[in-house]
Amino acid sequence: MARIAKPLSAREVSEAEPKDKEYNLYDGQGLQLRVKPSGKKVWVFNYFEPFTKRRRNLTLGTFPDLSLALAREKRQQNRELLAQDIDPISHRDEQFETKRAAANNTFKAGRV
Repeated sequence: MARIAKPLSAREVSEAEPKDKEYNLYDGQGLQLRVKPSGKKVWVFNYFEPFTKRRRNLTLGTFPDLSLALAREKRQQNRELLAQDIDPISHRDEQFETKRAAANNTFKAGRV
């Protein structure tokens, strides 16, 4: 049976202190705050790939640039992708490539 994590509070997130080793604070449903020895705090979404069932970690952003509320929103968006059998990492990479191709499709690049 899976453990049920107690949701983090904004205070717990902001007051998380670095230790000798990297550690995680769990918010539930795959959202984790990874606290590094340097003091850097990184939001990570942990999930299973839809078809291979391999465990994957998707970095969402760093705290305080990405607040607890925004990290939870991103977690929910990624859970919705997983419900449609879409891998969030592949989806992110495809969006990046689409934006990059659009940026390269400038007037200068289109000249004959």
